[in-house]
Amino acid sequence: MSDIEELQRDIASWANNVNPDRDSMSTIAKLLEEIGELIASERMSDPMELADVAILVLDLFYLQKVDVAQAVIGKMTINRSRRWKKQDNGAMSHV
Repeated sequence: MSDIEELQRDIASWANNVNPDRDSMSTIAKLLEEIGELIASERMSDPMELADVAILVLDLFYLQKVDVAQAVIGKMTINRSRRWKKQDNGAMSHV
């Protein structure tokens, strides 16, 4: 078992106690709220603000029953095979 799986189980256990009726859409709504707070704040490097986003993402993987490590490894394989270019806003996108 990986550290990420253990962390994900701990987050899911906590979230199941705090909000057992949550679903993927409500979790995404909260995630968007937290991302908005992160963008609007001057604390974009604050570990606690970043953790809010990570907690919700890991909970979303749990709710969708997707293996986060397997999904990320698979997506990184695809990303490494793509060509990338920088957009006007500084974000990268594949071409």
